[in-house]
Amino acid sequence: MRSTVASFLGLLILTLNYGCLDLSECPEEVTGKYVCNNDPNATNYLELNMDGSFLHYYRIGDKIITDTGNWNRSENGYCEIEFSNWKTFNESGLDFEKYARGILFVKGKSLDITPDGESSTSFTKDDSTN
Repeated sequence: MRSTVASFLGLLILTLNYGCLDLSECPEEVTGKYVCNNDPNATNYLELNMDGSFLHYYRIGDKIITDTGNWNRSENGYCEIEFSNWKTFNESGLDFEKYARGILFVKGKSLDITPDGESSTSFTKDDSTN
């Protein structure tokens, strides 16, 4: 009985670790254009440049706002990108908030404010520009 419980717990731990540590969802190359389609009336994209700079562009109607700064891969062991500054265009549109820095989680071809890459405000890589 003890060995069955121990085997089950061992298998459970391995399964949980594999699910949490799926590195195939953390691409080595993250530069390029990412688009957020949460508002069909807005044009909203993020460009990550190879030199470590970024452009966040948001347009709705005749209103255009942009944000620029620097980005880098996090060195904390998680698959995320840190920004020197961040404005919440993708979440709040013209009613954005400004932060001293920002973090987006990388999951496959998504950049998101949540680690699962499933929020409505996630950016998806636009492969047509490469």
